[in-house]
Amino acid sequence: MFELRQIIVLLDQSEESVTAVEKAAILAKKTGSRMTLFTSGYDGALNNLQNLAENARDAYLSRLLIGLDSLAAIARAQDIVVHTEAVWDKHAGAALLNYIDGNSVDLVVKATHHQNVIQRTFFSQTDWELIRHCPVPLLLTKGTAWHPKVTVTAAVDPVRSNDKPSFLDDHIIQCGLDLAAQLDGQVQLLHVYDPTPLMIYLDQPAINSTDISEEIRQQHLDALASLASSKGIATDLAKLEMGSPVQVIPDHLYENDIDIVIMGAVSRSGFERWLLGHTAEKVLDRITVDILIVK
Repeated sequence: MFELRQIIVLLDQSEESVTAVEKAAILAKKTGSRMTLFTSGYDGALNNLQNLAENARDAYLSRLLIGLDSLAAIARAQDIVVHTEAVWDKHAGAALLNYIDGNSVDLVVKATHHQNVIQRTFFSQTDWELIRHCPVPLLLTKGTAWHPKVTVTAAVDPVRSNDKPSFLDDHIIQCGLDLAAQLDGQVQLLHVYDPTPLMIYLDQPAINSTDISEEIRQQHLDALASLASSKGIATDLAKLEMGSPVQVIPDHLYENDIDIVIMGAVSRSGFERWLLGHTAEKVLDRITVDILIVK
């Protein structure tokens, strides 16, 4: 289930975060959640002030809180309860993870920067730290506003060709259904398969590659249709695409004007590290829409 009571927005001073706060406010308003705007800062020079160091740090953090309050006004104008938090730490990701460890948080929201000219999103060290270590759902936003009717795409793999556990698709879809319901939107399924490696292996004179290709497609289509049916999702909202996921997933999301794509991560070594999978990590920086990573 994707239940929201406490949403935290990580404000990075190097990112334009107004849209991220606006989107968090939309979710908070729809779900009755509270919000926390969180940032961290550090200036090594202030540690050299001897007896004045503590006062200097307090003044530094106070200036950060003033900046947070200006952004908090976006949500407070909608009668959303907003708390602000600024901590002394040079590593924003680690600071937020420490905060989450001691507080109840249901969703982390953070802005990312997508460069339209080269069609790439620049993920910072903090972004990757959160992708791999954040224990709660993580919404990485772009600068584009959501449509009035939000379209959520759940990226699934019903034949588990990427060695993904079967329960992950169920979790991704349920989060998509919950999120779409909260936003009065619509959820779609997207499954991309790449038959190229197998077709190369089967490229023998005695084998009818056309028949094999159609058989592979039908296998994926049947698996996707079965998954959609089991979740009460209409067949026309279950999209099957063929090709390299690294190319096809971003193109599909862009061409169909999707607002949010949901991808899943699993823990391979306890709760210390979450892995999206090799393919998913390669596709992330080409995606032009908001990405919700569920754990």
